[in-house]
Amino acid sequence: MVKPVPEENLPNPEQMLKNLMSAAKNDAVILSFLDGRQLRGGLLVNPIQRTGLLYDLESETRIDWRVEEIADVEPIV
Repeated sequence: MVKPVPEENLPNPEQMLKNLMSAAKNDAVILSFLDGRQLRGGLLVNPIQRTGLLYDLESETRIDWRVEEIADVEPIV
């Protein structure tokens, strides 16, 4: 079962945006959402609109997100 991130563990949106922009330089990331989902794929970030896109070329899927929905980002090296 997927568990949402507790209120006290919510990330700072400004710091998360910096982390996302840094992680977007990698070929793939694991993106963790506040609702508990963890998805893997390539990352595109639009810092001005504070939104982005997680894509998976193999399955031809994409997930649009807002920075306020993101709990963590982990680059895959």
